[in-house]
Amino acid sequence: MTRSREIPHQPWKTAVRPVLLAAAVGLLTLGSSGPERHSNGSAAPTSSVAAGVIRGTVQVGPELNAQRARFSLYPDLHPKTTPPVATSDDELPNVVIYLESETPDEATPPRAARAGAIEQRGESFVPHLLVVERGSTVDFPNRDFIFHNVFSLSKSASFDLGRYPRGDSRSVRFDKAGIVKVFCHIHPDMSAVILVLNNPFFASPDPQGVYEIPGVPPGTYTLTAWHERARPIRRQIVLLPGQAAEQHFAIPLQDALDGG
Repeated sequence: MTRSREIPHQPWKTAVRPVLLAAAVGLLTLGSSGPERHSNGSAAPTSSVAAGVIRGTVQVGPELNAQRARFSLYPDLHPKTTPPVATSDDELPNVVIYLESETPDEATPPRAARAGAIEQRGESFVPHLLVVERGSTVDFPNRDFIFHNVFSLSKSASFDLGRYPRGDSRSVRFDKAGIVKVFCHIHPDMSAVILVLNNPFFASPDPQGVYEIPGVPPGTYTLTAWHERARPIRRQIVLLPGQAAEQHFAIPLQDALDGG
């Protein structure tokens, strides 16, 4: 049995109310350390209480599906590095479905989460969106035949890795949750987004628009659907022990971006 309703905007906060059975046996909370991980970044339960799964589908509006024009500052580069034009299917991987956490950054030190990577390839950041848990380290290898730069002025993380050539790589550890917008000083059309979350319960839809977050402890959560050019959609969801809850999202385009 599942129930859902739209709730007001509550940035990075939700009231997590575990069921009584879960509380009695010491349920794994979102801020705990060392859970076993699934392939999509979600954590498996470590208590005897049966975890559940959150699944559903995502549809994106025509504004998000519109092709994005790309241009090259170096048209004579090797053909393999020529940036491709985005197609209408490119935006589904840029959607993230995640559970918001009430755990503030200053209350729980970030653990050393697994590393991720954003390549500089074809005068683009690949992938355009990377989702990591707080405490993760992200590598930025340069695969192009030209120099690149990686920098961000975001509130969650501000850094400048300087210029470096093909074959070199620099890295940044992200210890604060938030949206980190990444750019290149040399190529102003290059951009990427790193979404840093307080917990490992997140997923992106597959090419058919289907997503699944397994291993979720029972409780009442705020489930959020996010895209960098759309206003976040938040739903309250109740997950019972060992059961599945479904939520479906249709994501439109907003007039203005939220702050990064």
